[in-house]
Amino acid sequence: MNGDISETTAQDAFRFLSVGLCDRRFALPLDRVIGVVESDKVTPIPFSPPPFEGLVQAMGQIVPQISLAALLGLPAREGGILVVVSDAGGSLALRVEQVFAMLQIDRERLAEGSFSDGPITHTVISMDQLTSGVLVETSSEAGAVLLAPDTAAPMLGGDFAKPGAEPYLIVGVSNQTYAVKLPDVLELIELSSLQPVPHGPDWISGMIDLRGEPILGLSLARLLDQPEEGSGRLGLVFARPQGRVALIASRSLGIEHFTDDQIHPLPEPIGGIASYLVRQADSIAGVIDPDGLLRPIEATLPDWIPLAAVTAAETTQVEPTRYRQLLTVRAGAETLAIPLDRIHRLQASVQFTPIPDLGTGFDGMADIGDGVVPVIDLRRTDGLRPPAAGPLPPCVLARIEGSVAGLIVDQVLRIETVPEDQFMPALDAPGLPMSDVLHFQGRLMSVLSLDRLLPPL
Repeated sequence: MNGDISETTAQDAFRFLSVGLCDRRFALPLDRVIGVVESDKVTPIPFSPPPFEGLVQAMGQIVPQISLAALLGLPAREGGILVVVSDAGGSLALRVEQVFAMLQIDRERLAEGSFSDGPITHTVISMDQLTSGVLVETSSEAGAVLLAPDTAAPMLGGDFAKPGAEPYLIVGVSNQTYAVKLPDVLELIELSSLQPVPHGPDWISGMIDLRGEPILGLSLARLLDQPEEGSGRLGLVFARPQGRVALIASRSLGIEHFTDDQIHPLPEPIGGIASYLVRQADSIAGVIDPDGLLRPIEATLPDWIPLAAVTAAETTQVEPTRYRQLLTVRAGAETLAIPLDRIHRLQASVQFTPIPDLGTGFDGMADIGDGVVPVIDLRRTDGLRPPAAGPLPPCVLARIEGSVAGLIVDQVLRIETVPEDQFMPALDAPGLPMSDVLHFQGRLMSVLSLDRLLPPL
């Protein structure tokens, strides 16, 4: 299944999350992954086909839990890990047996919907092809529930739903818990072996073969002044001025989202720890600052990195391209993009009460389970509202002029990561609710300026 390959950003590399089922490896497009959590209690859904196992709370939402093995026609085993992904109209929790790594794969290595990472072959999963047929078939069955309706199970407030929540990778090191800001990590890899480095200092765990490139593996335990307990199994790849290195941890505990009020910074990083965060389980994890962690060995580190003497051009190549993240939606025949940092959360469906005065800019009020918010119907054209008949529409809750409001759309599509050079400022349309025009994946779309949706006071 390779449908998502052509739909991914046209760049030289793609990022995937490697998961395991029935002793096989599959790759999920990372731009569709919201987070990874442990499997939890499931509420069964009556009259649902086997892939749908019930409703589960994950990442601050109530979402359908689906067995990826059942969707692929493989034997479904008990337990496992939930990978929360974005899907048309909402989010889904795919239950897999194991989550292994984040991988960055060059375009030329993708062939016929698969790629090899060393001796391991991954099958690339097309999220759209995977769920579209099953979801359409299921939605026509009497009593089937795909997304939790507001009247039955409203979305719960959680860290992911809060404005400004950022993803952190939670890792275990010597029976201690630490966190690393996910955007700082280039790749997350499962280690099969580490080649010893003769006469190397104790903070070197060994050398890693990363698709034919030797990468220096550094012991997180030693750098954090913790006792080394066996060989690490997890490599966090970072870019350094001298080349790429990997910090070796014992294990991954998942991806979690945290807001600023859960982060307690230190005036200066101490021992590689820049701040502390409080997790939901009332546990405290130190947030690792890679620069501060490596500062004590900064003078000698280049001597141990293979091919450390890079040219100026090579150094430029490892500098990250600037990107923006957008949520794409469909309103009528038009595809629109909303800046992801303005999104509060998604509602699978809402029922709203119209208000007669369109001069306010709002079309009605909607009950979202934990409150009532004003809504703007992006489906209306020429000042006319669409007919009220039909299924309850999805709603995007966003921050507009400092408050949360709802945006009614026909369909929520996906989260896209787009390079800055794809944006064209809409300089000739200051009166329209758009900031940029985006040429992306062969089509044009407008980037909404949310604060322009309302009329001036």
